Amino acid sequence: MGSKYEHKPHAVCVPAPAKVHIIPMMQLAKLLHARGFHITFVNSEYNHKRLLKSRGPDPSMGVHGFVFESILDGLLPIEIEATQSVPDLCYYTR
Repeated sequence: MGSKYEHKPHAVCVPAPAKVHIIPMMQLAKLLHARGFHITFVNSEYNHKRLLKSRGPDPSMGVHGFVFESILDGLLPIEIEATQSVPDLCYYTR
């Protein structure tokens, strides 16, 4: 028995952890989804929570073929704001 997504191309979108990368990657994901792609949007746990809080309910959530996943970012609470500064992000994720 085949998967319900077997005839659709699948794109996994993983933006860099910096906030400025998330919105453009989401726009790309939505464009690909509109062209028939199954989308898995992977974000750090912290940025996923921020996205939900700042954008409110996203129309893409719950849409067939558009899945959100979050992964642990591995940062300590004191390091979490480092995702907003590229030099700090590089330092803490090395």
